[in-house]
Amino acid sequence: MASKVGEYERKLVEMQYQLKENNAYMQDCFQDLESWTKDIREKEKKVLENPELIKNSNKGLPPIRNLVAPKKKKKKLKKDKSSSQATKKLSSYDYRAWDKLDVDKMCQQIDEAKSSSSEYTTDEEWEEEQRKVRADWEKERGNQFFKDNMLNEAINCYTSAIQLDPINAVYPANRAMCLIKQEKYAAAEVDCTTSIELDSKYTKAYHRRATARFKLGKFEEARKDYEMVLKLEPSSKLAQSELGKLEQLIESRNLVFPVCKREEEKSKKALKRILIEEINDESVEKDQVKKNLEQINQKIVLTPKDESLFSLGGKEEDKIAEKVDKIELEEKNEIKIERKAIPDAPSNGYQLKKDWQLLNNSMEDLATYFKKIKPQEYPKLFLNGLESDQLSKILLIFSEYFIKDPTIDLFDYLKFLSQVKRFNTQLMFLTSVDKSAINNLMCHIECDKEKYDKIEFEKLAKAYKI
Repeated sequence: MASKVGEYERKLVEMQYQLKENNAYMQDCFQDLESWTKDIREKEKKVLENPELIKNSNKGLPPIRNLVAPKKKKKKLKKDKSSSQATKKLSSYDYRAWDKLDVDKMCQQIDEAKSSSSEYTTDEEWEEEQRKVRADWEKERGNQFFKDNMLNEAINCYTSAIQLDPINAVYPANRAMCLIKQEKYAAAEVDCTTSIELDSKYTKAYHRRATARFKLGKFEEARKDYEMVLKLEPSSKLAQSELGKLEQLIESRNLVFPVCKREEEKSKKALKRILIEEINDESVEKDQVKKNLEQINQKIVLTPKDESLFSLGGKEEDKIAEKVDKIELEEKNEIKIERKAIPDAPSNGYQLKKDWQLLNNSMEDLATYFKKIKPQEYPKLFLNGLESDQLSKILLIFSEYFIKDPTIDLFDYLKFLSQVKRFNTQLMFLTSVDKSAINNLMCHIECDKEKYDKIEFEKLAKAYKI
C-alpha cells in the first residue's frame, strides 16, 4: 500500500512540473508575439512617415499571390516523429508517457533557451550596466547632500560615482561645484577640465570652470570659457551678465594680457625704460592753480602802455567782482539743492533702478535713500535679481552708515536682503572687502543676540556663509 501511495505522489509531482513547463511555454509564446507586434508597428510607422519606402521595398519581389498565377497545391510533407514527440504535450492521464519523460534533458534545453534570449551577451556587459546604475544612484545621493549643504558627503558620493563610471562627464562637473562652494578653485578647475575632455559640449562644465578661473585671477581664460558657454547656449542671460562684469573689471583695472608671438615676429629693437608718474586730477586743488597763475604773472613784465591797455576803472572792477561773487553763490546753491533732492522710497523695481543711477556717485545720498526703503520691500523691488556691484554697495552702506544709527535694526535688513533673487549666486563673487563688511555686520548683530530667535539667527548666518 505504501508503494502505491508513493508512486501516486511521484506522478502528482511530475504532473505539477509539467503544468509549470506549459505555463513557461505559453509565456515565451506571448513574449515572442509582443516583440513581433512591436516590430510590425515600428515598420508601419516608418512607412507612414515615408511612403516611398513601399515602392523601393517592392523592387525585385515576386508578385502578389492570386494576381498573376493561380495558387498551387502544396505537397503533403511527412511529419518528423521525433520533432512531433518533442513538441507534443503530455496528457495528465498518460502515465506511461510521463515515465518516459527525461526531465534533466528538458531542464537543460530551457536553460539554453534562456541564455540565448538574454539581453546581455557576456557577463562583462551586465557588470558594466550594474556599475552605471550604482553610479547614478551615488549621483542622486550627492545631489541631495548638496541641497542640504553637506558638501563633504556630496564630494564623497560624486567621487564614488566617478570611480564606478569614469567616462560620464556629469560626475566631475558636479564635484567641481562642491569644490567651488568650499573655495577650492584650483581643484574645481581640474575637475571641470576633465568633464570637458569627456564631453566638449557640456555647458555647465565651461560655466563652472569660468567661475573657478575668475576666482583664481585667470581673467582671460575665464572670458574664453564664458564665450564658449554663449556659443553653446546663446540665450544664457547669466553667462551674458557675468561676461559683461568680467569685461568691465578688465577695463577698470586696465589689465594688459601677454601677446604670444613667434620668435620671427618679435621685435629685435632694444627695450627702453620708461618712468611712469601717477597723476590724480582730483587731488589738484584750486588754490594750487591760483598760486601757479600768480607765479606766472610775476614773471610777466608789463610796460606802462600795456598797463594802460589792461587797466580798468574802479567801478568796472567792482562790477566784475560782484558778478563773480553771484556766480559762486549760484553754484553753491545748486550743489546744496542737488544734495537735498533725494527721491522718495520707490514703489517698483523700475523706479529703484532709475534712482540708483541718479545717486550712484554719492554713497552718502544712497545711504539716505535706502533709509527710506523698508527692508520688507527688498524682494519686491529687486524682482529681477541683484547685481554684484549693487550687493557690494548695499553691504558697504549697511556697514558704514546704518551700523552707526541705533534706531535701525540691521537684522531685518540683512534677513530680507538674503531673500532677494540671485542673492546666493552673487554671494560667490564678493571680494574680501565685502566679506569683511558682512563679518562686521554679523558681529554687530551678535552683540544683541538675545533680542532675536536663536533659529532665525542661525538661518541668517547660514545664508551669509558665516
